[in-house]
Amino acid sequence: MQRLTSGTPGSGLKAAVLVPRWTDRGEVETQGTPFRVLLLVGAMMARGVEVVFFDQEHDEHRTDRWGEFAAEVQAVDAAFIWLNELYPSNQCHNSFALAERLRSVRPDLPIVLGGEFVSICPPEFFDFDHPFDFVLQGYGEESTLDLLQALTGSKSLESVPGLVRRTEGGWVSQPRATRAPKLDDAMAAIYEHIDMRPYIQTGGVFGNDQPTLTLALGRGCTKGCDFCAWSNHPASLLQAGTIFRTFEILFERYGVRQFHIGELDFFVSRSRALRLAELIASSTHDIVWFALGSPIDLARFSDDDWDALRDGGLRKVEMGSESASSRLLPLIGKSHDPEDIYRISCKMLERGIVPMNNFLFGFPDECDDDRFANLKMIDRLAAVSTTGNHFTYRYYQPTWDTPLGERAIAQVPNAPTRLDAWLATRDDFIDEKRRTLPWLSARDERVVKQLINHDLPLATSRIPIESRIRDRVYRQLRSRARQRLRSGSMSTPVERWMFDRFVRRPLDQTYVR
Repeated sequence: MQRLTSGTPGSGLKAAVLVPRWTDRGEVETQGTPFRVLLLVGAMMARGVEVVFFDQEHDEHRTDRWGEFAAEVQAVDAAFIWLNELYPSNQCHNSFALAERLRSVRPDLPIVLGGEFVSICPPEFFDFDHPFDFVLQGYGEESTLDLLQALTGSKSLESVPGLVRRTEGGWVSQPRATRAPKLDDAMAAIYEHIDMRPYIQTGGVFGNDQPTLTLALGRGCTKGCDFCAWSNHPASLLQAGTIFRTFEILFERYGVRQFHIGELDFFVSRSRALRLAELIASSTHDIVWFALGSPIDLARFSDDDWDALRDGGLRKVEMGSESASSRLLPLIGKSHDPEDIYRISCKMLERGIVPMNNFLFGFPDECDDDRFANLKMIDRLAAVSTTGNHFTYRYYQPTWDTPLGERAIAQVPNAPTRLDAWLATRDDFIDEKRRTLPWLSARDERVVKQLINHDLPLATSRIPIESRIRDRVYRQLRSRARQRLRSGSMSTPVERWMFDRFVRRPLDQTYVR
């Protein structure tokens, strides 16, 4: 728990901001920074709001600070339980538990649910009996202050954009803001005020033993892809100089030199990326960084640009490749050429920058030819470098208010219309024995689930195994998986049994160097 104030003249308002755990129950996880939430806290502080910050992972699960936090809650005007980007179903379950616990220590406290996942849900999803007084959709950098002012009498509740609230007639929703909040340096100052030591990871996405921090100094995405949950999240970015100054502060304070930039669309501004690289190259801090980018943006960088990015510390890029099918890409709203994926990856590899290609499977209208185009591209990328290519394989998950999502959800029998019902179905989504992707044929669903759950991660994996026998079995299975990748065939039940029996290792390559 941290009590946060800034030098900004006080507004007289005080808020509690809580981050729910990402895991469901029990196990301790290596949790990164709640980076999107911190930018919200920075916005509150920049407007003179005093913030009591409570991270459930660190303040309740790892070190029990609930008693201290409960005392602070007695003086706040509202509590905001704010979901970070990852694992929405787990965070929702934990948000309910946090709200109930807050209610027990202060029954009159206004409790607000918000965050990225909350913002993409239809407002009617919250029309049921839950422990929150309000739901706030949208980024929150401006609307949280509006709500605090409304709760203390200086504004009306009707003036708060994105507010979903109870009335005598039931739950009603108000339109969200159509623009992104304008980010400024005062918001980024959160990293000067908050103690970041609990959030230092060992390696993180870099996959090494060096201290690493995840930061967010930008919002939204400009691409508007038809399939993506972020398509209706307008963008707002802080300048390269602000990012570099933040890196410097954290380097000098904690000795951290590796930074994971948690933005969706970092390379949309070529000049911003190159300026950050220039500032790092001219410094003495030996800072390195990771960012996410779209192929359509990355294709605009020249060879000289890539040299400058390498010299300026860029070490790994997650690329929103999504598909290598020239037929499917326009249908999902992507405008790059499939060959861009290969060309850009090669440019990175030549300079020691690790490309992490993200491939999605299971789109409506996806066919065998589309999947085989992906498999051929993955095989080509894996062949370029056996050690320098990383891959992530994901299911297409339809979201509301996107063209492709609406089509897919329309084919789901008895599709959930409330958040509690949606949460009840999430554990089954990737189950190979259950029919959960009805926009695909039953046969195509089986193929997609086997590809993502086993075949593709195995084919491109690099697992160190000490046991000679287990390592031999693993290498044989991986070799067969690579052969099947080229032919488009699937692994057999016997091969999967052998992996489960002898290898018994996770296949995720995201955090491998």
